[in-house]
Amino acid sequence: MSTFDPWDPYRDLRFASTREHPQFGTCFIAEGRILVEDLLRTAQAGRLKVISVAATTAAAASLKEQLPTEAELLTAEPAALSELAGFPFHRGLMACAQVPAPPPLEDLVKARKLLVLPRLFDSENLGLLLRSAAALGLDGVLAGPGPGQWTRRTVRVSMGAVWRIPVWRVDEPWALLAEWQAHEAGAEVVAAALTPAAEDARFWQPSSRCALVMGPEDTGLDAVQLARCTRSVAISMASGMDSLNVAAAGAILMFQMMEDPRARG
Repeated sequence: MSTFDPWDPYRDLRFASTREHPQFGTCFIAEGRILVEDLLRTAQAGRLKVISVAATTAAAASLKEQLPTEAELLTAEPAALSELAGFPFHRGLMACAQVPAPPPLEDLVKARKLLVLPRLFDSENLGLLLRSAAALGLDGVLAGPGPGQWTRRTVRVSMGAVWRIPVWRVDEPWALLAEWQAHEAGAEVVAAALTPAAEDARFWQPSSRCALVMGPEDTGLDAVQLARCTRSVAISMASGMDSLNVAAAGAILMFQMMEDPRARG
C-alpha cells in the first residue's frame, strides 16, 4: 500500500491545476508570502482548510502563530523548494488548501451586481477579473467553461479573490443568467461589446441590479449572445487602438458599474 508524501502537492507546479489529496480530496496551491498569509488568516477564521505550508527554513520561523493547529509545516532550503516546484522559487512560502464547496446556486439570485464570463481561455485573465470584481465590491461571478478557478496561476494572479468572492461555475451560464434576470423587475444584462449600437461607457448609468457580460478574449460575444442582453456598452478607443485586454476592460466597466451615479454630478 503506497504512503502519501506530504510534499507531493508541491511537485512540478509550473502548469499545475488542482491536486488530489487522499484525505481531503481536491486541493489547490497558493504561493508567496502575502497570498499565503492571507490564506492562513482566512483559515483561522474558519472559512478554508489549510492542509500544509511549505516554507524555506528562514520563512518558517515567522509562521508559528499564524499556522492553524491542524496544518502541517514543511521546511526546506530554497534550492530544494525550487527543484520540487520545477522552477526558481523565491517567494519563501507555499500552501496547500482544500478546495471549498461551491456557493449554493440558489444564492445567485441574491446578487445585485454580477460579473458574467460565459467563456474564457486564459487563467491570468480569469485571476485578474476575479481580483477586480472582489476589490470593487461585486456580489459574485457567474462563469462558464474556461480555466479552473483553483489553478495555481489563477489563485496567484487573483491575490486571494478566489476565496473572497462567490464564483458560480456551470457549463451553460445563460440559463442561470435568465433566471437571475427574471427574479426581479428592472434587472438588466449588459454586454461589453464594441458594436455601433453600444453606449459609451463614460455615460453609462447601470441599474441597481445589473449583470455585466464579458466575452472571450479572441472573438468577444457573438450575435446570439448579444441578443440575450438588455443593452451593450463600450469603452471608446484612442491612439489608433482597437480594443483593450478583457481583464483591463472588465476592471474599467466594473468600476463604472459600482460607482454611485449621484457622484457624477
